[in-house]
Amino acid sequence: MNKSESISIGDVLSEFGISQSQLTDQIATVKAMQKLSPCFRFNMEPSQAFMMLYRLYQEEVQRRYLEFRNDEYTQDAVAKVIKHLTKPHPESGLMLCGVPGNGKTTLAKAIINMARILNSKGAFSYMGEYFRFETRFTTATEVCEYYKNQDDDKILRLKEVPFLVIDDLGEEPCEVLSFGTPAHPVRRLIEKRYETMSFTIITTNLVSDDLFKQYGWRVFDRIQEMYKKIVHQAPSYRK
Repeated sequence: MNKSESISIGDVLSEFGISQSQLTDQIATVKAMQKLSPCFRFNMEPSQAFMMLYRLYQEEVQRRYLEFRNDEYTQDAVAKVIKHLTKPHPESGLMLCGVPGNGKTTLAKAIINMARILNSKGAFSYMGEYFRFETRFTTATEVCEYYKNQDDDKILRLKEVPFLVIDDLGEEPCEVLSFGTPAHPVRRLIEKRYETMSFTIITTNLVSDDLFKQYGWRVFDRIQEMYKKIVHQAPSYRK
């Protein structure tokens, strides 16, 4: 090891004339001055939010002429969603995981319906005058179809909409060809949503290893940071 490699960061800071206490004081000052932008959340009491989402979940199940299961699995999944979305500063997304047919999509639809109802009552006014509430529900496969068909307007709207649900992540092809050029539209969409920290819900049957294989370390790392993972442990409704 040569001399330059043995120099510690403390030696470098001393060379700059900076002490650790100065650095610590600056960090504390910047933190105190930070003004966090409002983020998407359910700005209401958790108990009230739970009852509302639970009702909307039940309505989604019954809309398909299925028997609603008032079990611990359903209560647990809804409670975890509400616990997250009533925090002062929740992560800007949810990842609903579980076996096929156990209610992940139903829960995502219930959440988006709840957001629409709350918006009609002015519940997102805290987001500021420039916030424009809008929602979209799509599947990962549809995103690929938009790209193949060169529906640029639809792709752009998915990137910019304030509230987006991407259903069945992992069911789409890993690679899409448009005029012979390979692309990864779902991967790009997730990266764009990450850049803008726009609220996004994804549902998937994949486990972490599968997500890593399909989307690569870059997107997988962003998913881990951006999305609160909630495992819906109920068995399939379709059995």
